Amino acid sequence: MNSIFNVTKVALFSLVLSTAVYAKPNLPLPIQDAIKMEKLAGPAGAFVSKENFPKDYFLIPKNLPYLVGMTLYDPSSSNLELSQEQIDAILKIKKELMAEAAQKALVVKKLELDLMQKISFKHKTPPMSEFYPTVDEIAKLRAELTKIHLDCIEKVKAVLTPEQFEEMLDYGVVNMF
Repeated sequence: MNSIFNVTKVALFSLVLSTAVYAKPNLPLPIQDAIKMEKLAGPAGAFVSKENFPKDYFLIPKNLPYLVGMTLYDPSSSNLELSQEQIDAILKIKKELMAEAAQKALVVKKLELDLMQKISFKHKTPPMSEFYPTVDEIAKLRAELTKIHLDCIEKVKAVLTPEQFEEMLDYGVVNMF
């Protein structure tokens, strides 16, 4: 366990150093958000090797762009030449939607961990069909989380000029997916 913790600390430190080189001086480092989210999320489940909270709880966690990160923290984001007004608008979107997503993701995580406990291999469990309503609730919440993500994409896209959006797509396809 200590070796995993040490590897995590080294990875976080490396991320801070690499991000500090690229981050705009008036932006909070993304590592601060990652640390807050990790603390909020609490420990990962027994069957999770690495949790990316709250993103892992979206219905579509990997195949949609994360435009806040692409516009503010990607190494190529300086090419966008965002105005301070645009940066402030994106940070506001991030603050509002991240809080909403984190709260909903906590509910999903709790439901999943409760489900895991109920189907523990140490105890006799009822028929799995009894857990279907919980699975349906998890699916509904994950879909709602993905809708928050889609709202974020729409809102960030509206802050950008068409030229900035095209520029971001050019570097985003390689770096963010």
